[in-house]
Amino acid sequence: MIKIGIIKEYKIPNDFRAPLVPTQCKKINQSLNFDVRCQSSEIRCYNDQEYKNLGIQVVDDLQSCDVIFGIKEVPINKLLKNKTYFMFSHTIKKQPQNKRLLQTILKKNIRLVDYECLKKNNKRIIAFGKHAGIAGAYNTLIAYGIKNNSFILNRLSHFKNTKALYKFGSNLKYKKPFKILITGGGRVAKGATELLESFNIKKVNKSHFIKDKFDYPIFCQISSKDYINSKNGKKFSKNEYYLYPNNFESNFNIFKSSADILINTAYWDKRYPRLFEENEVDENFKIKVIGDISCDINGAIPLTKTASSIENPFFDYSIKSKEIVKAFSKKENITIMSIDNLPSELPRDSSKFFGEILRKEIIPLLKNDKEKILENATIAFNGKLTERYNYLTDYIS
Repeated sequence: MIKIGIIKEYKIPNDFRAPLVPTQCKKINQSLNFDVRCQSSEIRCYNDQEYKNLGIQVVDDLQSCDVIFGIKEVPINKLLKNKTYFMFSHTIKKQPQNKRLLQTILKKNIRLVDYECLKKNNKRIIAFGKHAGIAGAYNTLIAYGIKNNSFILNRLSHFKNTKALYKFGSNLKYKKPFKILITGGGRVAKGATELLESFNIKKVNKSHFIKDKFDYPIFCQISSKDYINSKNGKKFSKNEYYLYPNNFESNFNIFKSSADILINTAYWDKRYPRLFEENEVDENFKIKVIGDISCDINGAIPLTKTASSIENPFFDYSIKSKEIVKAFSKKENITIMSIDNLPSELPRDSSKFFGEILRKEIIPLLKNDKEKILENATIAFNGKLTERYNYLTDYIS
């Protein structure tokens, strides 16, 4: 029988999520014939007793387990030799902060399966994206309310779950209208739009967003075809954009005088053009609140110089000095929210959502991976990088 362990999350700042909640562990043990054990944790959103109440063994360490599931990167000194780990390793883009993590995984003969790489029909199977979108959009509204003395919203920890949050939002009254622009079309964007709609913020199309005035809050969702142009004047092609991004440039300037708030949820890497460049941000840049949920440092939003935190969610970008300053210090500054672990603000809801996909789609593959889903998501195995991830060789050397 395969023994599965749920690891204690060690990373600071704390992450309160769990990859599997107690009811899911029980179902896995009963119907899939695994032995799920949970490492004791004083911070997990589901406490030890909730697991014990359903007959799940709570242990001090996971040495007895074959496969270990976590959320964030495991600290190097906590990695156990010769185990299989599932985690968001944040290594596939050669993130410099996790170079030593991957080196140690190889040294300790660990099989590393990265959630980000679990795909079926070339689409990601598992992610916390929706809950990042919900939390990110809500925190962005908090920032706008403070900056404009429009409304005061409690932090997400005030609400039991998203149901309670949406019930509150449906009764919220707004003193003044405002315009929100959302970039992106994936799971994160879906969460953000769901939150805004539950807060009675109406969706409009691109043309109305740019040209028209409203006496109530509205939002518009745009994708790459709406703000990226071909340099040679050809019609936008998503396939060509992905293959040859150097042939394209941003046309975001058509929105920067229309939106009050920007919520960025779009995928970005350094091959793609930024939404705008830092030198384009001047006194005529109307957007004064940015929720950078994607949080690529110096990425699509060049003003995102750092990630913010749940404890300190906001900072200001000074247009004059081009520096990061204290949040809400001057009205003309741009206030930015760039929390990089947003789903942790909705820990029980996001854990339940994530764990259900694990239970139904991923854990059965530990016994039968005929479609090679786990194999294709395995970065390290038997002390070596797998063939698919050999491009990381220079990263770990």
